[in-house]
Formats: sequence, structure tokens, C-alpha cells
Amino acid sequence: MEKNYKVTVIGAGDRGNTYMNMLQRFYKDEIVWDTVCDILPDRLEKAYTQFGFRNKTDKWETAIMDSRPDIVIVATPAFYHCDIAMFAMRCGCHVLTEKPLDLSLAKCVALDECQKQTGKVLGVGMQYRNTSGFRPIKHAIDRGLFGNNMMIQYIDIRETRPKIAMHDAARGNGGPMVDMACHLFDLMRWYYQCDPVRVSAQWRVNAINRSSLASIQTKAPDSCFMTIEYENGSLGNIMMNWGLPKSVNGGLFSTITGSEGLINTYKVQGQQTADVITEGGEIVSVGVNPEDADDLIHAERAVFKHFVEEIEGRGKAQCSIHEGMLTLATSMAAIRSSALGRPVTLKEIFEIRPTIAECMTAKE
Repeated sequence: MEKNYKVTVIGAGDRGNTYMNMLQRFYKDEIVWDTVCDILPDRLEKAYTQFGFRNKTDKWETAIMDSRPDIVIVATPAFYHCDIAMFAMRCGCHVLTEKPLDLSLAKCVALDECQKQTGKVLGVGMQYRNTSGFRPIKHAIDRGLFGNNMMIQYIDIRETRPKIAMHDAARGNGGPMVDMACHLFDLMRWYYQCDPVRVSAQWRVNAINRSSLASIQTKAPDSCFMTIEYENGSLGNIMMNWGLPKSVNGGLFSTITGSEGLINTYKVQGQQTADVITEGGEIVSVGVNPEDADDLIHAERAVFKHFVEEIEGRGKAQCSIHEGMLTLATSMAAIRSSALGRPVTLKEIFEIRPTIAECMTAKE
């Protein structure tokens, strides 16, 4: 990095700690720990002490306005992402926000305009590209090993999330069709190098009566089938269930096929190669490239590194606000599709700019 950046972190939960631990491990002598903010006193005090921040507060406006840091990391529930990011950029800060970008597309459009007006850099924390399980697949696709008419299927099966904000469609993270699917949409768009066009889906709320979620008024869809069509004719299919009882977990699985090759269903975590079955049963193993090495050191480190490179004019953040908006709009199209009983285009979503909760109750 070209300078010691003054960093403020909004949200000291799981994702906030992931970024703080990453910064301490890789950049402890290259950043100034300015302010940490969290609404939970114990969590706030722990982060303040552990990482040596100069200041602590439970009010995010104060955290940003009082010291005007160079970089604000936003690690709150998604409902707050755009509000905090816009405030920070208007205070002269660059922003790295967790995904999903928000729960309101109208807010995302306003954030996009704010970024253009302020000229500040905004990056979205889509870290899955920086893992050894997904990079080899990208290289295999780029080599043409799958041929044409590609189809990718993801299956993600888990118990009801202990972090209940994951299941809040109105003020949390919007459920797996938003919180997790945004990663999968980002990967497929990266693989296919084109945008999604249309989505068909059906969803359910399996955890609707679980006592752990009793405080949530608008419970997000936690189980679904969805099919995404892309500009180049490729397809994506996602099956999810985050509504299972405690300790009932399947994991994340993937199958990829086309006119020329296949990757059999496998558990994504821990994979080091993409083993593509081609004509005659030949298996072509594709690994990572030498140029991947730096990004694969640590997924969030790579996100932060590319974000800073854009600040310094040496590169681009891996996931821009435009890409973050596309993943959110795809989630919205899927949720609205089930409510209406028909396919929904992304064009339709960008025209109406809904919230996740509005998509759940949509009517013609």
C-alpha cells in the first residue's frame, strides 16, 4: 500500500471480525486502527481492546463523522449497508461493504449515484472467487473444456442459521436466496462473462415455526429451487434449504456440464482442482495458475488488496457496485417469480426497484 490508511469498522460480529483479523495478520503496520462501532457493548469492547482502536462507539454516524477515516468497512446486516456507505462517502471515505449490497434496490441506485458524485471507491466483499475450490473451475471454463450450452447447479443445505439476522427479510440479510445466493450469482456471472436475464423460482419458509426465529416478523424464504438464464444461453440452477433442524447439514455441492465435459457432483470446500470428464472418459485436471497465488493466500485479504489498488489507481475492486446490484436484482427476480408464479426478468426488477419484502408479497 502507498500509505497508512485510517480504517473504521462498522459491525464487530462474525464478518467484521473476519476483516479485522485479516487486517491484523497482513496489514497491522500499514493501517491506523481508527474507530470500531457496534451496538452490542461486549462485542464492541472486545474488538476495541483486541485490535487497539483509537475510538469506540455504538453510533455509526459518530464513528464516521468524528474522525473522517480513509476507509470504512461495513459489516452490519445488509439492511444498513447502503445507508452507511452513502453517509461515509459523503464524509470523504472509501467504502468496502459486506455483501449482499442491501435489501432495497432503490437504495442501491441511490448509492450508485452517490459514488458517481463523490468519486469515492466502493467495493463489495464477494470473496468466493479467491478460493482454490472455485479458481480452477474458472480456468477450465476459459479453456473451453465444457463446450457450449453450459449449466451449473449448486446445492446448499444447512440447519436454520444461529445468526438469526440471516433469516430476516425486512431488516437483516434476506435469507439464503439473498445472503448466500449472491455469492453463487457472482461466481456464475464471473464464469460465463455475461449478465443474467431471467429467473424462475419457487420458495418456501421451512423454519417459519422455529422458536429461535420467533422475534423476526418477516421471515425470509429459506428453501428454494431457482433457474437463472444468462445472455449467452447458459443456465444456472440453485437448490437451497437453510430451514433444517439443528445439526442437520448437507453442505455446498456443485455440478457443471456442457456439450463437451462434466464435473461430477462434489463438495466444493477443500477442492484443489477441477477434474473435468471429457470424451472417452478422459479426466482433465485443472488447477490454479501461478498468477492466482497472491489472491489465494487469504480470500478477504484479496478483496481488500484489490479494493485498495482501485483507491490508488493501480487496479479495480473485484466486485463493483454494478456487480453487487446485479446479484441483488437476481435474488429479487427469484423471490418475485415465486410470488407471481411466472419468470421475472432483471429488466423488470430494475424498473420497479423493490425491496426483498416487497418481492415476497408481489401481486400482478
